[in-house]
Amino acid sequence: MSNEYYDEYELDEEAPVLAPSTPSGPSGSLTPRGRRFAIWLGAIAIAVAVAVMAYIAFGIPTIRYKEVGFNIKGAESIELTFDVSKPNDWTLSCVLNALNENYAQVGTKTVTIGPSDEHEQRYSTEIRTTEKAVTAIVDSCKPTDMP
Repeated sequence: MSNEYYDEYELDEEAPVLAPSTPSGPSGSLTPRGRRFAIWLGAIAIAVAVAVMAYIAFGIPTIRYKEVGFNIKGAESIELTFDVSKPNDWTLSCVLNALNENYAQVGTKTVTIGPSDEHEQRYSTEIRTTEKAVTAIVDSCKPTDMP
């Protein structure tokens, strides 16, 4: 079968096969100047990583909350006592939930916690319920006003 569109080439087995050129010396070796640069570059990368980790661990203000106890006031309400830790000048909005024996929400209340002189404070509030609650929890606390 004749192919008039393609040129046919024959392999010349006598011609030398050329390898790609490489720099002199073992592959991947660095000069002393290049080695010093690589060490400095590695040290800077480690320092930046440590600084970022320290900022994440210690630099970002945190909000913590914890239920301390509750007092069942009857079928209509439950009193929740909880601690909140926050930056002194922040205002938080905390969602509190009252739960029945099946862990269904039977009451909810949103409370605002304003700026204060203390980092950690204890609060007590009453949550109105549609039926008897057996426990109450702090569902979330989120900042509403940050300076």
